[in-house]
Amino acid sequence: MDADKDQTNGPDKDKGQDAPKPPPWQVPKPELRPELLNQPIPSVDPFAKDRERQSHEAATRKKRSQRRTVVVGLGVTALLAGTITAIVASNENEADYAQVCFNDETGERVDDSQCNSSAGRSGGLFAWYFYSRGASVPAVGQNRSAYPSYTSTIPSGAKASTGYSTKGGTVSRGGFGSSSKGGSTGG
Repeated sequence: MDADKDQTNGPDKDKGQDAPKPPPWQVPKPELRPELLNQPIPSVDPFAKDRERQSHEAATRKKRSQRRTVVVGLGVTALLAGTITAIVASNENEADYAQVCFNDETGERVDDSQCNSSAGRSGGLFAWYFYSRGASVPAVGQNRSAYPSYTSTIPSGAKASTGYSTKGGTVSRGGFGSSSKGGSTGG
């Protein structure tokens, strides 16, 4: 029996406690913790903050650009509105006819001062004639018969203006001196 005791108490007993040591070149394995095995591993994106910052900067630039567009758009709109208003207002004040003085006996264009003088009006020698926009006007010294698109009266409510160039030319918008509402010629 002693032999049996020695067998059970002897080398078998030591086997559980004295396991052979691993060689020194092997690294011991750590104990696995089962509670950590089923945990999801969080993914880390190293460029996430850069993308977020770039997205924020792009949104800021877009807002600034939109603000500038609105401001510029409002400025252009105001400028156009002012220009259109000025054009409409100037068209309302512009003369429709060039008022030009002629010697009624010879048909020759004379200086406008001849029709404005008291001698011209009372003597009946000088008279106003009217040329509408687009018509050709003779120069001082030329005969009105070479420029037949004149009239001696203008429609009621139309505006005529004196001071047209003494060199003649084509009547266009503006370019006249003083204006007056007309109906018939002086003279």
